[in-house]
Amino acid sequence: MNKTNHQQSCDSLVTLLRVNSGFMNDKGEIYDRDGKFIDFPRELGSKTRTDLDRTSVATHFPNKCVGCFVQERRNYSYYHWTYETLPKLIYLSNNKTTLKIDKLYLHYGFWGHAYQRQALQKLGFSYWQIVDAKRVKSLMAQEIVVIKLNETRMQPSARLCKTIKSAFIQHSIQTPYRRVYLTRDHVKTGRKLVNERELRELLAAYNFQIVKADDLSVIEQAKLFNEAQYIISPHGAALANIVFCEPGSQILELFNQTDMAAWSPLYSTIAKACDLNLSTVAPKQTEEGGKNLHRANFYTDLDAIKAILNTWDL
Repeated sequence: MNKTNHQQSCDSLVTLLRVNSGFMNDKGEIYDRDGKFIDFPRELGSKTRTDLDRTSVATHFPNKCVGCFVQERRNYSYYHWTYETLPKLIYLSNNKTTLKIDKLYLHYGFWGHAYQRQALQKLGFSYWQIVDAKRVKSLMAQEIVVIKLNETRMQPSARLCKTIKSAFIQHSIQTPYRRVYLTRDHVKTGRKLVNERELRELLAAYNFQIVKADDLSVIEQAKLFNEAQYIISPHGAALANIVFCEPGSQILELFNQTDMAAWSPLYSTIAKACDLNLSTVAPKQTEEGGKNLHRANFYTDLDAIKAILNTWDL
């Protein structure tokens, strides 16, 4: 191992691997200037490695310093982008004086969604800095900086949550006041409430605001959740925004499966890290005859929801 060619450093949030005059390909494999293998820092999945294909190296890129994000395909979704990619971008943004990044090489993690472009702009990066590994199979640079997150996507820590929140909320609201219901009625991927109209009628009596998270920018979503004291939502990516809530806020997550053990305690883990109070309600019935399908539309239990609302003393 050539000690002068690369070095690794670590803090509690990320690990950095810095390589001088190296190559990287779309599989996440890193090589030195002589084509010698250095590392394969994939965060998930197989560790199978292949030799460097020099014919695919994009030598026409005059890259000086490239920040590399080695991820899995699922990271294009809002939740995975927020908890797996954003913390790395935030780290680079906070260390711009020492890490002068020229390009951002993303593996599977960039699909040009509005929330991705908005987050890049907020953190001081340009859309045009993106090099997409789906199109550029490998590249070379004077310096490659690989950012690896020291956490699992299913168990974000309090520090990780604080890092995400502080990047988008500079001045937290002192007294949250909003009552928000996040609808999935417009979502094409399922998990919709069949009896949503009845739920809306119930929530109207408690002065809840009906919100489509997709209609809001990343900044607007962060602000909305920071101002929210009560949030009700079917299980879905929009709940990733509870990271922006103030401690003590009440969250009610509506599931579409009667077998609660089939669900990972994803948002309850985040709620605990952020000192939020999260409750859950199992479905009264699923549209597909009671099958515990991940995308099944469902009838939520209005009586159970009303009982929880009463405990909130609204």
